[in-house]
Amino acid sequence: TLANGFDGLGTEFVYNKTKVVSQVARLKKWLDDGVMQIAGQGFSPEQLFTSGRCSTFVNSTASHGNIERNATINWSATFLPHESDINPPLNSTIGGGAIWVMKGHTPERYEAVAAFLDFVAQPETQVWWHGATGYVPATNRAYAVARERGYYKDHPTREIAVLQLSRGTPNENSRGFRFGNFVQTMLAQRQEVEAVFAGQKQPQQAMDDAVKRGNEILRQFEKLNAGKTPETERP
Repeated sequence: TLANGFDGLGTEFVYNKTKVVSQVARLKKWLDDGVMQIAGQGFSPEQLFTSGRCSTFVNSTASHGNIERNATINWSATFLPHESDINPPLNSTIGGGAIWVMKGHTPERYEAVAAFLDFVAQPETQVWWHGATGYVPATNRAYAVARERGYYKDHPTREIAVLQLSRGTPNENSRGFRFGNFVQTMLAQRQEVEAVFAGQKQPQQAMDDAVKRGNEILRQFEKLNAGKTPETERP
């Protein structure tokens, strides 16, 4: 709720009332039918894919380099699947690393910080980082430079993520999210999904419990940070 947290700290999870439940049920059926495999016993999902033991997997764009080097099969990449009634599909929310600048330092240090951030944001730096790591370029200009240089003709799968993140017109559900202690809330969700996979809970009960646990974490964060975040701040 509250635009995925951007409209205030009082945001709540409600995904137990959405298609998330049916998706968890679908994954459980795939697992039971042998269609889906959970990596383990020394194998990562990427290793299962590059060795040809599984046909499809979902991973960060940062895995492109390893797959290009290690895959023993002909492979490609495509957009994330979506339900047939979603038309048109919208952008995915971006994940990945972030750079933080903390307060409390000298003006001289902040001059250095500004110079570094300017360097990172330069198209040349972004294009190099994009090619070296598989991470998407952080600016439209860097993406344009990569296209102008024919980078995606040589690496067509690396453009998929850029298009996935930019397709459609973003709405409040796809613009992004800002949840306090987000990592802890995702851990709770993962534990509940794993309970479904283990046959310990039904999908609806697991998602109800995940939402309850997640909202308790959000309320703790709200209590500790009340008044610290402008309620009107939007991306």
